[in-house]
Amino acid sequence: MSEGTLETDPKLKLSRHGLFVILAATAVALLATPLASPAMPEIARVFAQNAQNEPFARAILNAISILPGNPDVIFLVKFILLSIPALFIIVSAPIVGWLSDNVGRKSLLNGSLLIFGISGVSGYFADSFLFMFVGRAILGVTIAGIKTATVAMVGDYYQGAERNKVVGWQGTAMKIGAVIFLLLGGYMANFSWQMPFLGYLLGFLILPSGLIALSESLPAIKAISEPTSSTSLPAVPFWPSTYVFISAFLASGLFFVTLVQLPFYLANAFDATPFEMGAGVAVGNAVGALISLVYYQFKRRMNYVAIYAFIFLSMGLGYFVVAWASSYATVLLGMILAGLGFGLYVPNHSSWILSIVSPMRRGFGVGLVTTAMFAGQFFSPIIVQPFVDPSNPSAVWSTIGAFLLTLAVLYTVLARLGGHSVAPQSD
Repeated sequence: MSEGTLETDPKLKLSRHGLFVILAATAVALLATPLASPAMPEIARVFAQNAQNEPFARAILNAISILPGNPDVIFLVKFILLSIPALFIIVSAPIVGWLSDNVGRKSLLNGSLLIFGISGVSGYFADSFLFMFVGRAILGVTIAGIKTATVAMVGDYYQGAERNKVVGWQGTAMKIGAVIFLLLGGYMANFSWQMPFLGYLLGFLILPSGLIALSESLPAIKAISEPTSSTSLPAVPFWPSTYVFISAFLASGLFFVTLVQLPFYLANAFDATPFEMGAGVAVGNAVGALISLVYYQFKRRMNYVAIYAFIFLSMGLGYFVVAWASSYATVLLGMILAGLGFGLYVPNHSSWILSIVSPMRRGFGVGLVTTAMFAGQFFSPIIVQPFVDPSNPSAVWSTIGAFLLTLAVLYTVLARLGGHSVAPQSD
């Protein structure tokens, strides 16, 4: 098989059962953060003593003491629950992307689902920061496998406008999953901080369908030209891909501010219950689920860069509403507005990377954008910490909101000046 300009065999189609597996697995991959998020304040309270007595916890606190913002046990809980899975996704995503291109998507997806369930539920039994750390690290590797395999499969089986619809459905699946898991996590956290971790058992429910509905072999790839070495394009073109990676990093990191900060903000400002904390984030994701369904309509009218300008604008305005909120209901209104951006950034960077990466390196390209996306999640608690002011809970929201509005202006200018050169309107 020659290298060069390649395309997926257009006659290959995925069954409805197979598409269901991809969408369900995409939704489950987001379980890592939403389930645990509402329980974080209680986990911090329960594990406060461990942070003083456990050598591993003391070592981590000493290591991160160089970070701005005076990290404490609350920050340590955020770091292990949110940033450690992201860190291991960052490290492993390019590797699992390579595996998906060279071994097969089905083996990667189903193996990841199996280990995902085991490592996720391990949090229920955690009695130390070390135990929690190991479980979350393994969980991160499995999420990289699920995310890479499912997005690459969409690229294998769909093209053009149909692909844009399906990546929109994936975005919807992720947000619906987040809504369900946030509400479920908030409800279960009312009983104990351990209960939400049982939600990871959902991974086992998808596994049988994954074994049945998906074939092991990759879709047939055919060469449509025989370019010479002087005219062949790189499998992962550097500058267009870098544009995607930076955009995914920014959008993901700024989105995860809600998961990192909103539970604590609602508890401090409005004395919210764990369920109300979960519901606060769930509202934004519910709006995101709806807007993802019409992503292809945005793509028909706007290039990828312009869509990111809209994403940053809606998130920035929403965060300002949260900052100025005088009631819990007003916070929900801000999350509704920000949710317009929440629902578009995942399908936008998925569609973007699939449009510029050769099918022969599709899994690797998706792995790289997955790394960028979760690098944003990893750095989100670290970047936000210096702006957290216990005496002014709204300060972090107004600061991040201002940054988002600045990005919206920048991306609007970039979309007008050169967006079409790196953000094609069609595949």
